[in-house]
Amino acid sequence: MEYRKVYFRIRSRYQFDSGWPAETDAAKFHEESRSLFQSAGWDLQPGGDSTSDTVTKGWQELYLHPMNFSGIIEMDEIPAIQELLKDAKSFCCYGFDCYERYWDITDEEYLAQLETKREEITHEILERCRTKRKNLYITGPVALNVAQKFSVHRLCDKEGKHNLANRFVGELMEQLVQDGLLVTRKTRNGPGVRTATDAEISSPLPGQQQMTL
Repeated sequence: MEYRKVYFRIRSRYQFDSGWPAETDAAKFHEESRSLFQSAGWDLQPGGDSTSDTVTKGWQELYLHPMNFSGIIEMDEIPAIQELLKDAKSFCCYGFDCYERYWDITDEEYLAQLETKREEITHEILERCRTKRKNLYITGPVALNVAQKFSVHRLCDKEGKHNLANRFVGELMEQLVQDGLLVTRKTRNGPGVRTATDAEISSPLPGQQQMTL
């Protein structure tokens, strides 16, 4: 099954700059949208004063904003949702857009996937940290930037708060420091890192200090 971030485009009486013209319009929208999804087996999580309702079904979820119904959806479910919404009276769905894919993989599977790319990730780190001179160091968030390139969206971590790619790349960079392939130094802008020169790799300095990147 393929899951993606999907936006169902909604047209209702709600206006972006002014909101609902009347409370009755909002009430009709909420009542109908809730009824439609609940009748199709979706579970409702009511919204609050400044948030919209959310409906869930298995791994799927949709945030029911009156301009977009957005969330993680199984691709095969899209026609059924379109059919569900086509006869709505208080709003209409006039299209949908699909974005990034989400994968149903465990922590162990994710780490194994990253491990298969260790050589590629190492190359990416060393290229990003390469400087023209030995006294120049990279002080930006190298590990996070590299991790972002190799990370994937997961159904079990939809918000990305437990992105194992961050940990994997951070630990790999620490290992590259230990192996003498990266050189670290404290700079006036914080911890710095650069790729070691060929001479440094062939003749590493003894006891090079490991730094948190």
